[in-house]
Amino acid sequence: MTTAVAAGCLTFFATTVDAATCAPGKVHDKHGHCVVPAHAKKKAATSKSVPYTATSTGAVAPAAVSEPAYTGAPTRSTRTVAGGTEDVVVTGSILRNPNLTSASPITRLTAKELQRRGIVTVAAALQQLSANNAGNLPASFSANGAFANGASAPSLRGLTVDSTLVLIDGQRSAYYPLADDGERNFVDINSIPMSTVQTIDVEKDGASATYGADAVAGVVNIIMRKEIKGFEGGAEGGVSQRGDSGHQRLYATYGIGDLNRDGYNFYINGEYQQDDMLYNRQRGYPYNSSDLTGIGGSDGSYGATAVGATTTAVVRPATVTSAGVLPGLAGTFSNKGNYQPISSTLGCDGLAPVATSTGTICKQNYVSDFRVITPDDRRISGYAHFTGNLSQYVQFTSNFLYSQNDVYYTGTPQSIRTASANSNISTANIYLPVRLTNGQLNPNNPFASQGYVARIYYRFGDIPRSTEDFSQVYRGSAAVNGYYPSNWGGDWKYGLSFIGMSSDLTRTEKGVLSYQGILDAVADGSYNFVDPSQNSAAERAKLGHVLVQNSNSQLYATDMTISKGLFRLPGGMADLGIGGQFRSESLDDPSMNPIIPGGAAAAAQQYLTINGFSAEGSRRTSAGYFEVGLPIIKQLNVDVAGRYDHYSEGFGHFSPKVGVVIKPIKEFSLRGTFSKGFRAPSFAETNSTSIGYITYTPTDPTFLAQHHNNQYTQAYSLGLNTVGNPDLKPELATNFTGGFVFQPKSWLSFTTDYYHIKKSHYITLADYSGPIAEWFASKGTLPSNVVADVPDPDYPNAFSRPGVVNVGYINAAKMVTSGLDMQLQATIPLPTKYLRDVTWVSTGEATYVFNYNVTYPGIGTQRYAGTLGPANITSASGTPRWRANWSNTFGYKKAALTVTTYYTSGYKTTAEDITGPGTADDCSQAQTGFAGDPANCHVGHFWDVDLTLSYQLTKNVQLYANMYNVGDTKPPLDTGTYGGYQYNPAWASSGIIGRMFHFGATAKF
Repeated sequence: MTTAVAAGCLTFFATTVDAATCAPGKVHDKHGHCVVPAHAKKKAATSKSVPYTATSTGAVAPAAVSEPAYTGAPTRSTRTVAGGTEDVVVTGSILRNPNLTSASPITRLTAKELQRRGIVTVAAALQQLSANNAGNLPASFSANGAFANGASAPSLRGLTVDSTLVLIDGQRSAYYPLADDGERNFVDINSIPMSTVQTIDVEKDGASATYGADAVAGVVNIIMRKEIKGFEGGAEGGVSQRGDSGHQRLYATYGIGDLNRDGYNFYINGEYQQDDMLYNRQRGYPYNSSDLTGIGGSDGSYGATAVGATTTAVVRPATVTSAGVLPGLAGTFSNKGNYQPISSTLGCDGLAPVATSTGTICKQNYVSDFRVITPDDRRISGYAHFTGNLSQYVQFTSNFLYSQNDVYYTGTPQSIRTASANSNISTANIYLPVRLTNGQLNPNNPFASQGYVARIYYRFGDIPRSTEDFSQVYRGSAAVNGYYPSNWGGDWKYGLSFIGMSSDLTRTEKGVLSYQGILDAVADGSYNFVDPSQNSAAERAKLGHVLVQNSNSQLYATDMTISKGLFRLPGGMADLGIGGQFRSESLDDPSMNPIIPGGAAAAAQQYLTINGFSAEGSRRTSAGYFEVGLPIIKQLNVDVAGRYDHYSEGFGHFSPKVGVVIKPIKEFSLRGTFSKGFRAPSFAETNSTSIGYITYTPTDPTFLAQHHNNQYTQAYSLGLNTVGNPDLKPELATNFTGGFVFQPKSWLSFTTDYYHIKKSHYITLADYSGPIAEWFASKGTLPSNVVADVPDPDYPNAFSRPGVVNVGYINAAKMVTSGLDMQLQATIPLPTKYLRDVTWVSTGEATYVFNYNVTYPGIGTQRYAGTLGPANITSASGTPRWRANWSNTFGYKKAALTVTTYYTSGYKTTAEDITGPGTADDCSQAQTGFAGDPANCHVGHFWDVDLTLSYQLTKNVQLYANMYNVGDTKPPLDTGTYGGYQYNPAWASSGIIGRMFHFGATAKF
């Protein structure tokens, strides 16, 4: 069994005075405590009793594996340190009594187990958790225009990233400066160097009573290594079977001092990782093409079935029948001819010409030309850690982390004749005038000599788009932990810690066009639309702007705890712990594209496709909490905890929790927890502006008829303009878990836990499906919170489609989710003497989601389990019912082989938060809520098998090789999600990359 680790700030150095006799090798000190004699300590300090060697994660790994990686069972133990024994407790408790067991379901991921499975980042470790479901944030979302580029975070129980609390050594961290989807605050786990991680504890029930508001779904506690002696280092390189997706990783650690012998340890660590960008064109069909006719769909290429904006301009002669609000913009046109390439000499200039009823247009595969699967990602970190024994009873710990993450990806060039990027103005009706501002005939307009303007479709291919997010984290913490001997009950145990952290983010957008810049280039002819290769660098730079946004998030917090054994019960010592916390948080995230007051002329100063997201705020939070551990009898443990949090915004809440463990026999125990919690509104939810887009396809028969089912009626980007609501109330949560631990043999254990979570005052976007339905029913006259899109230029008298829906955050009625967790761990004894040198360790976990429902007042209950819902808050990644993984390690002398299988079940491409209650099983809705092309109603399940082989070359050097996605399994086709193209990156990222190889070596001296 693996041992639990310190759950926060406190570790201690002595046993209690309960023992009448000491264990072998120990004696009583003057306080009556059992300690190791001085001569024995000296001998122990020079012994070599742990035959472990360095691994790629910086942790220890035996050549022959002999223990499981994690346990879902309650765990407790003690271990010897200077001055006696150190109480070691599980995450989720402030008590230090080894007689108490945890009633909470906890998954433990050790560095050793992660190394066996070939996992080298914290993000990858958490991404594979079966309990990590809807709304998780994988790094692969970065290359698809996500708000939080380059960042990653888990979403336990599918409650999204803002309900899972991430801790480092039991201490909080600052939020990533950009919120997920512009709404949800989270901690970026990419900033944590894996080579200094000892274990990752995941508590999968409500932990608000211990940790505070944002632990509604659970806690991820990342425990760093306490002591490193000598040098450890590793190097790793990788590439996919197709010769792309290059990967490099280096780390080095050096530590001095022995806690037992010298009373201190100090180590310093550096880590570097580089992952190369992967383009859609580097993968097979249909992931590399916008033409889906090969799988029964239509051709979504620019200009395939209707005129589209391509890197070769196409134009159409027309006269302006009503003026627009700005020069260069028109309200309506009278067409005087068909479309044609703007240059009769260059034609489509490398693109395929397509003959249509409205003329010759050019076709461009935008997926192959522009889309990116994963970004270029470079991570560098430095970490320093010091631990010193100030006395026999007091220990001081401090550490400092600097981390940077540079994420870069290219994008699709911006265009003329597309939908608006905000509600103020659009490029859809821009035209090339007959004469330039200097009075000359317009050389860009082939119809100028005839006196006609030129309606134009064009994509600025010579002005490349790119996004770079450079984040830096500065984090320092210090803690004092100790105990004071007591002559009654147990000893006094105390801790004091401080954490300070700043997270800085610089976002750089290149190739961004302004409305005014386009209008100027159109009016004065300074940009050559006929042959863009003739444009000078200066002209391109004048038109394509570079925007820079600087954001910052900060956290300062201090924690104080004290605990004591009070009296003895038949089952052991009754403990009481109390604590207090104070923290200050702030966020400054200014808009890169602020709305400029002053009407349409001012709006023309804004930029295309840049979300005008902004959020800011600060708060102070104070909390007091307690925990009482009652081992009533050996067969019954009860734990009672409570916490009161007060926020400077004016609200406060008390969060209780009760845990019970019943163990009628040695091999079997029942456990359960009941807790109340709450989640405070985020800064973005209370004070922000944002406009996001969803893919929407009109279905109203009258609308389709008036526009003759033309391009204007096809799938398009509908804007949701969101403004923060300062009157939001906190979400209130009730969390129940109940299950059993069955351990029939010392080498085998199995756990099953049921969970049920209910949130009231659930914070979400106000419903927009109702206003959209009202818009079409009223033929574009109602309601007032819907803003019309630009008119259809071909049918300007028909009513317009909705362009933007103005919505805000509200406290909806309730959210309910429930499911089942199962875990298996075994160190399997092999029966024959011929296998005495072979070890077999097997671990597995699975999660099944019974339901995930959200009820809106006056609308009804929306059901998401087994579908793409909740699409609006998960990038349509959905809620698969099953997630599971199973790992088997076989060790033989100096070699070890690990095979790990991952499984995610299939789901329907419906989502009731798009199409309304009762539509989850209605496959006719699968294509109306999304692009749905082709209309595949069901996404298949996904299997992935990884393999790791390691060999202990010498006493100090280990070699290893990893093969990911051994079967080179492709991801199942998913036409509904918009986090990735035709596949779901939340569940099938390894499928799109394909078979991948990593090779590495580690050393320890």
